[in-house]
Amino acid sequence: MQCREQVSAREAEVLAAIRGHQSNARIAARLHLSVRTVESHVSSLLRKAGVPDRRSLAALADASAGDRGLPAYPTSFVGRAHERAEVSAALRDSRLVSLVGPVGVGKTRLAVEIAADLDGGAAFVALVPVRAGEVARTVAQVLGVTERPPGTPADAVIDRLRSAPAMLVLDNCEHVIDEAGALIARILRSCPHTTILATSRERLAVPGERLLVVPPWGSEAQRLFLDRARAVGPDLLAERAVVARLCTALDGMPLAIEWVAARTASLGVDGVHAAPDDRLRLVSGGRGPDQRHHSLATVIGWSLDLLDDEERVLFRRLGMFVGGFDLDAVTALDPECGVGAIADLVGRLVDRSLVVPGRPGAGARWSLPATVRAVARRELAAGGEDIRPRYVRWAADTAARMETRIGRLMSAEFDAVADDLRHARASATEGDTAYRLAKSLARLSFGRGHVVAARVHYRTAADLAPDPAAAAGDLGTAAAVALTVADGETAFGLLLATADRAGQAGENAARAVPLGSAVITATRFAMCFTEQVPRDRVVALLEEATALTDPADERAPAVVATARAWAAGRRPLEPDLELSRAAVAAARRTGDAALVLGALDALGTALANAGRLRRAHRLSDELAVVAGLPDAARRLADAEPAAAENDWAAACLARATARHTGDRRLLTESVARWERIDARFERAVTLVLMPDRAAEGHAEPADLKATPPAPSSVQR
Repeated sequence: MQCREQVSAREAEVLAAIRGHQSNARIAARLHLSVRTVESHVSSLLRKAGVPDRRSLAALADASAGDRGLPAYPTSFVGRAHERAEVSAALRDSRLVSLVGPVGVGKTRLAVEIAADLDGGAAFVALVPVRAGEVARTVAQVLGVTERPPGTPADAVIDRLRSAPAMLVLDNCEHVIDEAGALIARILRSCPHTTILATSRERLAVPGERLLVVPPWGSEAQRLFLDRARAVGPDLLAERAVVARLCTALDGMPLAIEWVAARTASLGVDGVHAAPDDRLRLVSGGRGPDQRHHSLATVIGWSLDLLDDEERVLFRRLGMFVGGFDLDAVTALDPECGVGAIADLVGRLVDRSLVVPGRPGAGARWSLPATVRAVARRELAAGGEDIRPRYVRWAADTAARMETRIGRLMSAEFDAVADDLRHARASATEGDTAYRLAKSLARLSFGRGHVVAARVHYRTAADLAPDPAAAAGDLGTAAAVALTVADGETAFGLLLATADRAGQAGENAARAVPLGSAVITATRFAMCFTEQVPRDRVVALLEEATALTDPADERAPAVVATARAWAAGRRPLEPDLELSRAAVAAARRTGDAALVLGALDALGTALANAGRLRRAHRLSDELAVVAGLPDAARRLADAEPAAAENDWAAACLARATARHTGDRRLLTESVARWERIDARFERAVTLVLMPDRAAEGHAEPADLKATPPAPSSVQR
């Protein structure tokens, strides 16, 4: 629209709404303005356009927009301030700027808004309905020129742009990219004062092209959702956290967000959020002349139609992944193809905005946007190709390789593939590969600190185990994992199941260890049970474990001896002192550090209960063997907290603080357990709550320092 003065971005939004014949109140609600502010913008537009009334303003805007071919939108333009500024700056420096991005990201709307802001106007050419061979003729029609034989439509376009330079917006070039690129290259060579803004799902590859990727929305996506949702339901109430999760599930894609927001009138925010997995059904129902925009599947299908056979096969196979993938992962789905060919195909899919690169610094990884992945999975199912065995094999091999480096494995490295490892595990119902994957995933999860997940994976491994003996081992490990977080009740049930599986394997003697461990669990962790295990059952289990013990097996007698010490106490957590000493001696004969630590735990508790705190403290140095154990064993033995608590008990505060370096939670818990240490407790609290003062030299007095004897004297 020709105005005496430049129209601001906000005035342009108001003008677009006026063209849609919206009232001032409606415009105010859409643009989050007051009615008085809208009235001010309308008055300014009337003055700048030199027209007497609102109807004349709308007519003038319609005529102007019709001349340029810019589409009119009934909704306000939300956000994208950074992108608008970036594109505007690029157009000042480059004569060809291409907006590239995935389906539904808002390339066309952004281009229209930028073109509407230009002083000299722009000619908008929609290429969606254009077939091959018709690009130049379509541009000529928009410019209002006709070919003059023997000249071609392209010649007419060039003649027009030489004599009257213009700004061209060529929208959706991807399906006629070669033809559009050739015409654009000719215009740039022949018409030095013409600028072109193009939108496409892939670059045009024309010399001089400035490429700008239009990204999905971040936090602004919530603003768009609420704007569109409140247009159909002005009284909408929604928690921002729910809206944020929903926008994330929709990949921050404006087209998908607008569709889903429109459905809140009938389903509400909670209703549409409850069905994120049925993404393709949810993001559908659009109406209008553009058939592509009637559903997200149709929009993405438009891109798929442009793929060749190899690209389409790989695209649907990528739907198998639920997270990111690298070239090795993709090659595993098609090993005959080779890494080089796979890299080429992945690159072509990235160029077509169907695959997106990972974050910088995350290595060579890619992923499918969630909405695109839904289409890929549908294509995979429709194609009838079952690539699950290859996918599961890749996951099992990947997990096994990571497991060999579990001590050096970075958390981010595991997290990058964890979702796919879990998905592959759920996809595999039987076989050695499924079993290997379950066990590796259990170990990796435990190493990552996901204790509950590790326990579940070990139980799954037991269900997939090739024989009862292997199942017994997996159940026993699951019980040990449960004990690392003091989940005694779960561990107790798993230990009994371990004993049952060992019996099914015909190894009755092997049942002694899990039964003895069950007795220890029922007494040592009694406070963790909803209902304590009855005393007569504990005794019966101990008797059964004792009867099954093979004297030739040093491990079983040590476990049973520790169980007997715990079970002999009058109450839970009160092991018998003399039996605890015998258990330590039996454990030492095995040379198994974990068994020694378990027995020392019983002895230390018995000494503390007897008030012999300094003797309990002297166990701390023997508990230092924990340094040689892997993380899992340290947590299982509970030795570090036990050692530190003994330090607190003996008032060796500096040593206790040193053991808890960097772990304020354990430090605080230890202090809470030893509140009965009278005046020394106040000093301990000072060390916990004011560590700076502790660092200034608040060591314990000389008479409280203890020099523990050599480990060999602990038993005397």
